[in-house]
Amino acid sequence: MKIVILTLLVAFVSNGCATQGKSVGLGGAIGAASGMSIGAIADPNADGQARTRNVIIGGALGGILGMAAGSAIHKGMESSKAEGKKEGLAQGSPVPGNPPQLSQAKVETIWVDPKVVGNRYVEGHFEYLISEPARWQEAR
Repeated sequence: MKIVILTLLVAFVSNGCATQGKSVGLGGAIGAASGMSIGAIADPNADGQARTRNVIIGGALGGILGMAAGSAIHKGMESSKAEGKKEGLAQGSPVPGNPPQLSQAKVETIWVDPKVVGNRYVEGHFEYLISEPARWQEAR
């Protein structure tokens, strides 16, 4: 039982929902864990002999249902992303990949001579002053 729990924990940690395979894997792992839990709780007969069978069957059915749910959720998310992109372009949004340009900031360089301030010696150094900040320019 410890091996099963450890395997499921590794599956939960190592799967994200970025791709179809990872979505199906995570859904299967969650479904299998839920099915095994329900199988362990289910009626184990009078002497408890059927508990292992219930856990195996529950894990298998839960895994299958979880994989199907993970796949369906991933496809739904992909289609909603595609619809969002189509709607954004239809409403006159700029074409992706053509962002506005950022102009360079204008910077003044000032040399400060070395000096003694009280009982401290301050070495000569440059100071930089932003005289005009960066600004967005219209996309071309």
